[in-house]
Amino acid sequence: MTNDTANPIAAAAATAAAGVDGDPDYISLLPDCILTTILSLLPLPAAARTQILSRRWRRLWPSSPLHLHDSLLPVPTSSSLPAVVSRIFASHLGNAVRFHLINARPSAADLDSWLRSLAAKHLQELVLRIPSDDPFPLPPSLLSCRSLRSAELTNCRLPVPEEDATAAAVGEIYFPLLAELTLRLSLVPSAAALHGLLAGCPELASLSLDRVLGCRTLRVRSRSLRSLTVSVSLMRREVEDADELDHLVIEDAPLLERLLAHDINRGPSINVVHAPRLEMLGYLGVGIPELQLGSALFHSMCAVKLAAEMRCVRTLALEMADPQVKPVADFLRCFPCLETLYVTVRPLNIRLIVCTCLMLMLMKFTVEEQSHMVLPQSMTILNYEMDGTIECLNYRLKTVVLKGYRGRKHELQLAMFLVRSARVLEFMKFLCDNDCNPSWLTNQKRRLLDNRASLGVQFVFQKFTKSYIRFQKQANNISLVDPFDT
Repeated sequence: MTNDTANPIAAAAATAAAGVDGDPDYISLLPDCILTTILSLLPLPAAARTQILSRRWRRLWPSSPLHLHDSLLPVPTSSSLPAVVSRIFASHLGNAVRFHLINARPSAADLDSWLRSLAAKHLQELVLRIPSDDPFPLPPSLLSCRSLRSAELTNCRLPVPEEDATAAAVGEIYFPLLAELTLRLSLVPSAAALHGLLAGCPELASLSLDRVLGCRTLRVRSRSLRSLTVSVSLMRREVEDADELDHLVIEDAPLLERLLAHDINRGPSINVVHAPRLEMLGYLGVGIPELQLGSALFHSMCAVKLAAEMRCVRTLALEMADPQVKPVADFLRCFPCLETLYVTVRPLNIRLIVCTCLMLMLMKFTVEEQSHMVLPQSMTILNYEMDGTIECLNYRLKTVVLKGYRGRKHELQLAMFLVRSARVLEFMKFLCDNDCNPSWLTNQKRRLLDNRASLGVQFVFQKFTKSYIRFQKQANNISLVDPFDT
């Protein structure tokens, strides 16, 4: 046996070293598995063009992992995209890592064919943002993509496995590997269908429901969910048949760490029954009609019953039109181990103010006998005296961020209360909604320094950009250390 036969790698190295015109061809030394991985990292048009290099390269791209983004395809018009995508699927033989459909609007038959092909290719990541005036109906073949790990469905109508929408609740929807799911501006057939979808995702860690229609009450029971984001449309309460989320009940979520509400000026009501690991909560505002955290109960930010049961919560975000001490202090009582507090000042629209006032007037007649009820007139008290200690202020609260701060009477009162009461406070940031002139800053800092309970606290004043992005609404926001730090 010759040395070349005994050592094929050495023989290939010698051949590559000879190369063409004496230049060594080190790429030819790489095995196919590495070359196909390299090809999968290239833009799709560039990867496909490598087929002209040689006979060996001709077979590499069709077997490489497919990363297909229709927005990156060099086509003259968006109308030609479906035909190009179909040709790619016809020529590619390998597995699919991700498929993003953003610009193309395929026919129902094309989309059904693509999803069947992607299911056979063990697709891992799916993003559908199909341009359409109405929610685009997804074919039942979507349910066959059981290898999915991440999915974002925007402006889509979700399929059900049978004529009866309740069939979705009996285990026919099953995505055993799905960890991240975002539904945006989409329509589900029924509440049973959405509950069935969640029940069929045993590994789901992060869920974002962004203006989803078709389910008024969602009851979350998940042994794997770590992050839940909900958002409702600004016009939800103005459309009687909107059929959008009204009630969110966290019945059993033992691993839930984040509960994020985005468009809090429109609800929904939230009831947290069992979430023993909940660490981040917000934004909470007067637009949430009812908020129940264990035994604690709030109606439009007004305390009906207080209970210090949520010892796991470390970060809380509140949004108020006119921040005052009493409601903030009541929330702090419910979270004895709170370490970070965000308070955002954002004006309410007139219609919402009227609705809130009417709600508070009704509450006065139904719960005014409750000892902890906060009536609107009690919010005007400027010198709030604490009834008993607030545990987090004495031992835990280290960071406070006030967004939209202008130093107005109630804002300054709240800031002074926190500085005077938080004994271990380390950092307090003011994102100011004014010009922050030097004399104003000097006066603010002097008043704060003269009343601080924590001698080591640092005060930072910055110009507020008036960004209305509360946090990233995609399901993958779980990767952010602090989603409220925008």
